[in-house]
Amino acid sequence: MANFFPLLQALKWLMADSSPELLTAPEPPSSWRASRTAARLNLPVLAASSYGPEIASLIRRAKYGPQWSAAQRLTRLAGRLPAPLWLERPCCLVPVPADPSRLVLRGFHLPGLVCQVLARRWGLGYDLSRLVKRRSSPTLASLGRQQRLSDLRGLICYASCHEPGAAIPRADEPVVLVDDVLTTGATASACIEALHVGGDRVLGLVVLARSG
Repeated sequence: MANFFPLLQALKWLMADSSPELLTAPEPPSSWRASRTAARLNLPVLAASSYGPEIASLIRRAKYGPQWSAAQRLTRLAGRLPAPLWLERPCCLVPVPADPSRLVLRGFHLPGLVCQVLARRWGLGYDLSRLVKRRSSPTLASLGRQQRLSDLRGLICYASCHEPGAAIPRADEPVVLVDDVLTTGATASACIEALHVGGDRVLGLVVLARSG
């Protein structure tokens, strides 16, 4: 994951910016902020917002622009999230893995940035390299759940290497998966399966936005 080199510098820039502009995404239902359980994942999910037009536009701009200003506003949104009641301490925050070719193009990985912001806010360790994506895949946004599951089969796996500078967790620490959006749950399912194969116990999922 050598392409994560801009990540810490980017995090400092994102956190240091004093611009008063904040995301004005619609207030999510209180049940979401109380970590409504996702039936397909059988895990609690904490979402910072519903997947409304404004946040959807920001996420697209951050991921496919790529625009630092959009990533900045999204990480600020993540930075306001309180720790969920189901969180155990100690635990480790783990982002969904980056697509290799898109990581090179963007120079940053949005779930990785969110993961670091949450780790700082909640006082937890994180591991940016726990999961890896073996190769690049087509964009999944326009696909249904079954097609996404098919395309992701065997793509996401557990890695033994750790990102330099990240807190290396103890073997018995559970993990929390971090992503930008939860729609069909296909990517989260593939990541959770890989974490289970690696011997990790997954407490729940934290996302910037959740649809449905």
